[in-house]
Amino acid sequence: MLLNSLTLHTPRSLPEAAKLFKELEDSKVLAGGTFLLNILKLLKSKGIRTVKNILSLSQVDELKGISADAQGLTIKAMTTITDVFESPLLTDNFQIIHTICRNISTTPIRNMATFGGNLTCRYTWTEMPVATIALDAQMYFLLPDGKTSSMSAEDFFKNNARSEHLFTHAVITRNAQARLAYRRVRKMSDVDQPLLTVCVKTNLKDQQWAQTRAVINNGTAFAQRDYQLEEFLNGKTSNPHLGQEAMNHLTTTIYNTRSNEYKQHMFRVCLRQAIEEICKSK
Repeated sequence: MLLNSLTLHTPRSLPEAAKLFKELEDSKVLAGGTFLLNILKLLKSKGIRTVKNILSLSQVDELKGISADAQGLTIKAMTTITDVFESPLLTDNFQIIHTICRNISTTPIRNMATFGGNLTCRYTWTEMPVATIALDAQMYFLLPDGKTSSMSAEDFFKNNARSEHLFTHAVITRNAQARLAYRRVRKMSDVDQPLLTVCVKTNLKDQQWAQTRAVINNGTAFAQRDYQLEEFLNGKTSNPHLGQEAMNHLTTTIYNTRSNEYKQHMFRVCLRQAIEEICKSK
């Protein structure tokens, strides 16, 4: 299907991209294209007007790459999911990102889809938000004047995944004490889209839970933390019954919103399993 007439902008530098991001009206950003191209086709098939400008970031090399040091991990926005998945830098608390990348769709999609696109596409069900919130990632944005701004991944999604500036990279602090577990339930057998995802992170010292984050993506709202569950888990000592006990301390509105009995049950199964997995870790 041919798309409606549009103007494709292909900046070759980061400052140029940030300037166009701010100045272009009636526009969308093209990262890997796995989301945007499909939505443009869908809108045209329904006779709905599409944007006039597309800002492609494919030629901006400053937005590609992944690096790490003793302090933390940096993932740039245009790094493909495949490149993130295959990186040997995903050690310590970063290993959970490898697990999540493996679960994202198929190899051809992972070869095109980008880290930044998965975070900023504004689809509520994408996989990467639960990990970045659980890991307390900082997201960085470039302003047209060359200055940068940042906010936590949690705040970004509390703001409905909106920003007036161009997302450039995320930074995650290294934490060898952290233990994380991730669970995902597929929405349907023939479409690899998650019905729900959960990610639980805690710092373990002598098997005692601290600084816990329980991040939930119910697919109908952006990923969010269950503070009630976190409060219950903090201070607890790992034991075989902790997962089951925790199910009595959920913020039920997160799990019950636009949710049937099966989905509510699977949330509890996934959370219990994630907590039990951490309890078994050393």
